[in-house]
Amino acid sequence: MRALILLPLLSLALPACAASQQSARVETGYEVGALGLAAIDRGDWEAAERQLNAQRGVTADDPARLINLGRVYAATGRPELAAASWQQALNAPHHYQVTLGDGTVASTDEVARAALARYSFAARN
Repeated sequence: MRALILLPLLSLALPACAASQQSARVETGYEVGALGLAAIDRGDWEAAERQLNAQRGVTADDPARLINLGRVYAATGRPELAAASWQQALNAPHHYQVTLGDGTVASTDEVARAALARYSFAARN
C-alpha cells in the first residue's frame, strides 16, 4: 500500500487542516512532480495541470492524481471538471492511506468524498 503526503486538496476539502506554517510537501511513493504538489503549493496551476496530465509514474485512475487534478480544476474556475475528477477518484479501483496537512491519516476515498461534499455545498449556496 502506498503512503503519501497529499496536502493541496485540504484547503478545499478540509479547511481545518490549514496551517500557519507550510512545510515542504513531497510525493512519497511517486516520482517528484507526479502529483503536482510543489506547483499547487506555488499556485502555479498551469504547471500543476501539466504535471498531473503527464502521468509520470502514475496511472490515469490513481485517486491521488485525480484528487489533485480536481483541486487544479477548482482553482482555475472549472468546477464541473473538478467534481468529475473527484468522482473518478471516489470510483477508483484502489484507494490509499494519505497523510493530511494536520497529520491525520485518511483514505483517498474519504478525501474525494469530502471534496465532492464541499463542492455540492458550495454549488447550492
